[in-house]
Amino acid sequence: MQPTTRTIPARRGMTFLEIVFAVALLGILSATLLGAANSMLSRQKHEQRSLACCELANRLILQFLDDRDGMPDPSQPLTYGGDRYRWSLEESYLSFQPSRPPPAVEGRPQRGFENFRIFYVRVWLDDPSGSPGSVTPSVEVSRMYDVTAVFRNPDALEHMLGTEAGRRRITESSTGVPLGLPPLAPASNGGGERPRNNR
Repeated sequence: MQPTTRTIPARRGMTFLEIVFAVALLGILSATLLGAANSMLSRQKHEQRSLACCELANRLILQFLDDRDGMPDPSQPLTYGGDRYRWSLEESYLSFQPSRPPPAVEGRPQRGFENFRIFYVRVWLDDPSGSPGSVTPSVEVSRMYDVTAVFRNPDALEHMLGTEAGRRRITESSTGVPLGLPPLAPASNGGGERPRNNR
């Protein structure tokens, strides 16, 4: 009896066109995923820098309220988180009319609202090209304050007690007798061009 041989059919392989199509599809998929990852990283970096602008603006506000004479040089950028930021500050008088006059306190002169001011702090990422665009991370924060309200915190009060101008402000706030308000802070542009989307 003759042994029979079993023939195993050969498996069909991939054609050249199928290989080219698979490689092209893999390249398109990789490019899409890489683009999405880069977009997410860029957005995250932008948000981190915007948050840094907010943090610097808040610090500048607190320093302006506590010690305006110790503000950093506006012509020099501020370094934060490995990046450089520019800032500007503008102060103006605040004019408004109360709906009813404030109650008078016996033994103390009635104070008006002429002591209130408002200032704007702007912080933006320092663009090396010198021409920041509308997508430059930036923030603008405004704050209204009473120039005679000096008892904001113990540290600020201690610092004011060590300067003649600070003692004058404390005396004015305690007695209600105006001894001369501090001049408006000079406007500063931070030594660089502000983003066009800023105020």
